Amino acid sequence: MTEENTINSENIQNLEEIQKKSEEYLNNWKRAVADMANYRKGEVERAGHLIKYAKEDIFLGILPILDSIGLAENHMPEEIKSNEWTKGFMQIKKQIEEFLKKEDIEEIKSVGDKFNPETMEAVSEANSEEQVESGTVVEELQKGYKIGDKLLRPARVRVTK
Repeated sequence: MTEENTINSENIQNLEEIQKKSEEYLNNWKRAVADMANYRKGEVERAGHLIKYAKEDIFLGILPILDSIGLAENHMPEEIKSNEWTKGFMQIKKQIEEFLKKEDIEEIKSVGDKFNPETMEAVSEANSEEQVESGTVVEELQKGYKIGDKLLRPARVRVTK
């Protein structure tokens, strides 16, 4: 019987070792599956950010066109503002602005606000005849834009001394 008991105890030890290895392999496999799921999730997120910011060059190319349309509008003679052609032309500006808004691009408001170096570029200083605090934006020379929380183009402004 001792030989049989020895074989059984060896078998039990082997079985326990195999069970421990099996549990270890199972736990390692579960960790690997979780790591892969996290990796895929991170890659999808990174790809989304990459796509979003890859469009920046396109948007930066559109902004000067929008600036030019705005300049044309500001210098448009009063007598042609009600012209149908002019209304059609100004509709193009509106469409571009709506497109940019849909793409999560928003204009940076600056006039009347305190100068913010994170979103604005001071081009010049001006003396204010009104009681305006020093460092206040009095004129916007070029509109600035953000895409989400990221600065796309700073607003170029004139501030009070």
